[in-house]
Amino acid sequence: MNSTRHQPLFFVSLPELQKLCAATVTLSSQIPESEARSTQIKTCRQLLFLYQEILSAPVMGTLNQISVVMAKSFYESGICQAYVERHRATLEAPQTVTPDLLQTCLSYTLTARLAPGWNKAGHLLVQGHCAFFSNLVIDLNVSERQLCIGVEPCSIRLPPPKLGDFDVSANTIKLFDSNENTVIQQHSILSNWCYVLPSMKMGQIINISHIIPPESPFHSYKDFQMHWKSLYGYILPEDLEETKIYLSVYFKPIGERFFTYPLSCIRSQPVQYFPRTDAESVVNSFLADMTSNFSQLCGFPVKMTRKALYATKELSRASVHVSSICNSVGFFFSRISRTFSNLFHNKNCNNNNDNSNIISIVTITRVCNDRTSRKGFKLTEDRFRLDIRKKFLL
Repeated sequence: MNSTRHQPLFFVSLPELQKLCAATVTLSSQIPESEARSTQIKTCRQLLFLYQEILSAPVMGTLNQISVVMAKSFYESGICQAYVERHRATLEAPQTVTPDLLQTCLSYTLTARLAPGWNKAGHLLVQGHCAFFSNLVIDLNVSERQLCIGVEPCSIRLPPPKLGDFDVSANTIKLFDSNENTVIQQHSILSNWCYVLPSMKMGQIINISHIIPPESPFHSYKDFQMHWKSLYGYILPEDLEETKIYLSVYFKPIGERFFTYPLSCIRSQPVQYFPRTDAESVVNSFLADMTSNFSQLCGFPVKMTRKALYATKELSRASVHVSSICNSVGFFFSRISRTFSNLFHNKNCNNNNDNSNIISIVTITRVCNDRTSRKGFKLTEDRFRLDIRKKFLL
């Protein structure tokens, strides 16, 4: 990536938060524990696809709650309440919408509605269906009346795996291919770590088989296709081979339960990044898709800037205090920008850390703009540094 080029920023007008309301949907306690997570996600996606007036997102840290944001007039129509009752869930009383909650619901809803054109792979949005993809890192930042979208295009390599990638011997693979009852056990899988789409979380392969384990909730490849489409918006490839390959994967934080995945949902290596020479075309493609999916928000029309804006180290006609502030922004921005650049050269990066670095770029810009755009507002450099320390724990 070019470290001298800052992240393109686009701005979207938002309706007044006072015209919106938020509520929490709590799912039925009768749902089996093994189905709680998938039911939560499927219900969340159903809400945002059935009703364009609703933004939704699963409540972090829960398996049975969903946050919804909608216009007060839509809440009063009773449509959402009727849906919730049909699914034996409950809807709490409406609450005030905060920028943080709106940002969470916007991010989840945007990602869901852009699929399958743009699919999640870890913290990325990926366009394409081959080994090399057009790829974007997307940052959303919500203020009272404005959504800031940071877009960083690049190319990634994320090829489907072969059994040999997991250091399975050629003789074992030959035997596996010739007999559909053969199971490759863990001791024959010398490199048994894998990455599972769409989160790209790491797990350990326990065995590889042509047959879906009897304890799996899925009984055919078609079941997997339907599940992934309803849960993530993914379109799994049509597998014309008569014999399929399934992997049982163990995730240490979850416990002793094994999860079964088709080989197409697994990757043998983390994302590999490459610079792009046609970044503008990728950004334009994303913006076109986003515009077609988000012409309105909760029933209110929205407007989006057509040309990218970029964060700068200085603001024109600035006072002495503001100039000092912007110089401070330049220092912090360049520091974070270098970290962001390193992301695309480090194949073994930590996704959580990358996200925090990327978001920091947009958020620092908003702090400077918010503070300096208020007429008559005076802010000393010390106060600004305090704000930065509070926001980014520097």
